[in-house]
Order: sequence, then structure tokens, then C-alpha cells
Amino acid sequence: MNPILEPLTFPDRQVQEEVVTSTQCECLFCPEMFDLQSSNDQILAHFLLAHKLVVADVKEIVDLKRYIDYWRPKFRECGPKAYCFVMETENENREKEEYFMLAHELPEDQNLREKLQREKLNLVLKQQQKERKDDEFSHCCLFCRKIFTGNRKVLFDHMNFDHNFSVGLPDNVVFVEEFLNLLDEKLSQNICLYCEKTFKDRTVLKEHMRKKIHKKINPVNKEYDKFYLVNYLEPGKSWKEIMDEFDEYCQNEDWSDWFEPEAEAICLFCDFQSSAPEVLSQHITSHNFDFLGLKKNFSIYQQIKIVNYVRRQVHEKKCILCDEQCSSREDLSAHMQKLSHFKLPERSIWDQSQYYFPTYENDALLCLLEDTVQDDSIDADQVKVIPEETVLNLKLVEEELLKLELIVKI
Repeated sequence: MNPILEPLTFPDRQVQEEVVTSTQCECLFCPEMFDLQSSNDQILAHFLLAHKLVVADVKEIVDLKRYIDYWRPKFRECGPKAYCFVMETENENREKEEYFMLAHELPEDQNLREKLQREKLNLVLKQQQKERKDDEFSHCCLFCRKIFTGNRKVLFDHMNFDHNFSVGLPDNVVFVEEFLNLLDEKLSQNICLYCEKTFKDRTVLKEHMRKKIHKKINPVNKEYDKFYLVNYLEPGKSWKEIMDEFDEYCQNEDWSDWFEPEAEAICLFCDFQSSAPEVLSQHITSHNFDFLGLKKNFSIYQQIKIVNYVRRQVHEKKCILCDEQCSSREDLSAHMQKLSHFKLPERSIWDQSQYYFPTYENDALLCLLEDTVQDDSIDADQVKVIPEETVLNLKLVEEELLKLELIVKI
């Protein structure tokens, strides 16, 4: 009789099961087991109280279980004295006691920590590379529930452009599926991703995040550290500490001889770039779009709206005049060329306050616009900002006048 074969598991599932079981860790000295999934404090306290061992700078150890697995057979064979710093102290009864410490000042310990860090970084980079090339990614938007398939960048761009929610550059994020599920779970519990307050329903939450500009994650929440590559570069340091060091370095450096080239602006309709305003203006005009007339006939505010409107339409592959949806940038260009649609629609379509906000971050074309025409709809001399305190005082005066009027009538 042929033996019954054990069922096989797919690689991803097998790796996942190994990760789950690997959180159980045996003590360095005794058979007692500890779960490292939630916290390392219990096993570290056990080392100190039961075995008088201190592990220095634990936060620099990227994989504590493998670190302990390495030292366990060595300690059980030769004892901690052969590998650790030994410190002599006196207890309450003035009896001498020995404490042991594992620290990165020990060459073997330092080599182990560096090895674990390199292996962890390599695994994370491989995972990130796999996710960047994954065209089978599928996940719904965190805000409008629209489903996006293909490369993950499409979803992140959608949330950035359409919902003003950014988690940074998609290429700097890793473990994307787990990251999005975590954010989705928080939003389903009506928790603000930035201030982490809980609200009574999703409508109130969305209004809060919009008004307070909280459409971003909390930078001090350690829960998000594992999803950013920068946190794997230097063990024990968060991305915020690394950026603070970089800022301090920048402040101390002498940048007097630094020459920063002018930013190149991109054409509204193709990938042509130039830092010279005249060259770019002539190129845009070659598309039969009156860019020079735009700068002459519209105020700076109107020009900003027009540029952002055209940018948005081209990004969404829609004709700027008839709003027809095309399948690609090439089809859009051919459509507009064939029908002579390189012209603006009626003013009510593009002259909206939403187009004060740039479609693309750091759009250098906006810096090339010139204020040559006064906007009749905005008179700077007539615009007056009334402080909130003044408004409140006026209301109090009104109330007092009403009271006086009632007294006079009586």
C-alpha cells in the first residue's frame, strides 16, 4: 500500500506559518518559553532576575529570537563568563554577586548584530523589489472604495491626487498590503490616522480629517516604522532621528559654493522639459494652444487655475475642451489635434477654487507664470480681513443695542 502523502502548502503560506510559530522563544539558560510577538520585556526581565544577565541596546537587535538562538548553545556549553562582560556587585547582605552583560562592544556580539541587520535589510529590499514589479496587486481605495489593480503606484497616486492623502513616495514603502490593511482597519473604526482620535461615524471622521488637514499618518507612531525602508538602514534609530541628523548636518555644512540648477518645467501636453520660459512657451504654443495669449489675457490667479485644470485633464486622459475620455496620452493628443481641441472650455469649467491647488507636486511651470493682468474679480483694496475677536465684539454690541431698543419700547 502506498503511503498517504502529506498535503503541500504554497510558499507564501508556508513562510507565513513559520513567522507565526517563530515568535515562541526559549530562554538562554532554562527551558522556560516566552512569546516575543507582543513584547520583549518579559524575557529580558527573566534574564536579569533569574540569571543575572543584561542585554545592552536591545533596540539595535533587529531579530531578538535569532540573536538568542545564536547564544543559547554557547551559553549552555561554556557558560556566560566565556562571552560576556562580568560585573561584581554586593547585595543587601554584603555578599558578592556576578552580573553578565552582552553588548556590541564585544567583537562577536557586534558581528552577530551586523549580520542580522544585513540579512534583515536584504530580505526587506527583496520584498520591496517584488512589490514594485507586482502587476497583480489589487486593493480598494481607503476613501472612495474604488478598486485598483495592477501596480501599487496607481492606488497611491489616486489617493494623493484625488483625496490629498499621501504616505510618501510609493517606492519607499514596503509590506504594502499589510500597511493598507492596517490603515483600512483604523478608518473602519473611525480613528483619525494622524491625531488618532475616535469619532462617532465615518462622515464626522472624514470632515475632521479634511478640515484639520489630517490626511496623513502619525509620524511618531512606531506602528508604522516597519513599512518604511529608512527604518531598516540603521538599527535602533527611527526615520525621524535619521532625518534630524541629516538636518543638523545640512545646517553645519558650508553651502556657499553650492549651485542649484534651475528647475525644468514640463509641457502641458507632452514630456518636453525646459528651464527657459521663452523656449517652453513656444513649445506649448506649437501644440496649437495659445499659451502666450494665456499669459497676456488672464491674471496670475486665472493662469494658475488654467494650468492646474489642463494638468488634471491630461493626467486623467480627458480632452480639455470636450472632456472625452481617451485610453492613453497618445490617443488624447491625436483626438485634440484632429478636432482642434487645444483650447479652453467655457470659463465656469476651469475657473473653480479647486484648481488653485497644483495637480503635480513642485510643478515648475507655475513658477514661470507672470502677473500681467489685474483680476477684476479680486480687488485687493476692497478685501479686508476681520479678526474673529472683532466679529464676536460686534455681536455683543448688537445684542446690547437690541436690549436697549426693547427697554425704550417698554
